[in-house]
Amino acid sequence: AGLCILLLFFSFVEIIDAANYESTDEGFARLVNWMSQHGGQVDTRIDVGISNGVRGIVATADIEDGSQLLFCPWELIIGSTSINNQMNGEADMCKVVQDMADEIRLGTRSLWHPYLDHIELPRLPAMWDQAAIDELQIIPPSQDATRHIRWFQQACNGPLDDAAMRALVAFISRANEVGMTPIYDLLNHHNGKRNAKLSIVEGGVQLLVVGGPVRKNEQLYLSYGIKTASTMYRDYGFVEDWPSAWNFRSKTGDNFAFVLFPDGVAAINPTGDLLKNIWHSNMSLIEYQALVEMHMRNLALADLERFVVSARGHLDGFPTTLKQDDVILEDKRISLDNPSLSASSVDRSSIEDLVSAIQYRSEFKRALNSAMMYADAMGKSLKEHISNQDL
Repeated sequence: AGLCILLLFFSFVEIIDAANYESTDEGFARLVNWMSQHGGQVDTRIDVGISNGVRGIVATADIEDGSQLLFCPWELIIGSTSINNQMNGEADMCKVVQDMADEIRLGTRSLWHPYLDHIELPRLPAMWDQAAIDELQIIPPSQDATRHIRWFQQACNGPLDDAAMRALVAFISRANEVGMTPIYDLLNHHNGKRNAKLSIVEGGVQLLVVGGPVRKNEQLYLSYGIKTASTMYRDYGFVEDWPSAWNFRSKTGDNFAFVLFPDGVAAINPTGDLLKNIWHSNMSLIEYQALVEMHMRNLALADLERFVVSARGHLDGFPTTLKQDDVILEDKRISLDNPSLSASSVDRSSIEDLVSAIQYRSEFKRALNSAMMYADAMGKSLKEHISNQDL
């Protein structure tokens, strides 16, 4: 129930913010001008907006289905250089990171300076110290937080200085199949509301409106693909709104997975076909939830009960409860208000990382609790149905 309220609140705020987005990003105007000067095209009906404090791309007028929002020539992409010379494999990915690091070191002398200067990087777990990772309480991605750093050091054979670290984090959190694409990577992710898609053409890449027209003040979304919440958090620094996919290992070593929607609706033990329908369909939230309910009603009572028992045991095994997490989180937030902490201080970044870790573990616990409650309700309904049949 708590997660239901949280998600509904977030959805409500997003609509309000989108309707009153702030168009104050001078860097975006410079980026559009730079793109146009070098053969790119940007639809005049899009702008940078702020929703829930997160930067994204918003429609400033109605935009028709199939419209081209962006054309970026190969010359402005860091990565693939033509339709016949695509980024492919580990060596090419290393080259993109290293090339971007070189451009960052050039500063204002770089062709890509208007783009690289406009990038806002998340504080990914790879950048945390051990104290922040410990706050995840062994929840994934705690044991895999430094995966990308290890990859770079082993595969790319280059120094991981400040420029390389910035380039690596940008690549992890913003690259697509062709590499680093200016403006395209300003769009946020939402599998349930995706309305834009990348298309590769002879001269570069296009960003097109898909799935119907986009209305004025609506945010434009891409899909980063099907990923678990822990992977999304590790690679992008956030937990997606809905649908969010979670997994955990029980005390007995069993692996469980579930997909969560608003109102506490959850699909436990999702099948491959269900996942395909969820992530490749363009349905309303109500239709998604109906699809999930049908899946849940087809599960065996034993499967529902096993999930409930395992989820409850997993929640009971954490060193802190959700209520305790809320108290700890508030204490950390108060410490961030300390005037002695400058905006760029190392101490402030460390506390912000701790806050992020505590928020994430709380989100996991809320998600698991919601899925447990939904599975329990479904199990009780199924028991009642079986009892009535036996009468």
